[in-house]
Amino acid sequence: MHLRNCRIVLSVTLFTCLFSMVKINALAQEIRAVNKEEKKVLTLVLALPEVQEKVKLIRQLGNGKSQLSLNVSALPDIYIPYYQVNVINPAPSYKILYQFAVDPKTYQIYYYDPIKNHQYTLADWRKMRK
Repeated sequence: MHLRNCRIVLSVTLFTCLFSMVKINALAQEIRAVNKEEKKVLTLVLALPEVQEKVKLIRQLGNGKSQLSLNVSALPDIYIPYYQVNVINPAPSYKILYQFAVDPKTYQIYYYDPIKNHQYTLADWRKMRK
């Protein structure tokens, strides 16, 4: 995992709505972004229902003291033209719970399965999870 040089900790409560009035109910999740574009990508991922479920679970298990971290692990390039985003469990495990890819042009989010080395649309991933 690539560590970012710059770390910005944002309180998600500042984002009462997200672009189309999507309310985020998480408190103080850690978003590590280097710039405005990364912050937008991470905020979109944080708004996913699956990520919000993990936020609630981690908050309950940690008595409100633990939080997930979201970071951009790789920027779009010629080989992989997506932002690669990790959703990470808090200490002590720091386990990557989810990996997503976000299209920088359309902001469409995909789930990435590292074991199968395959990227799925969110609709396909949700079908597989059931």
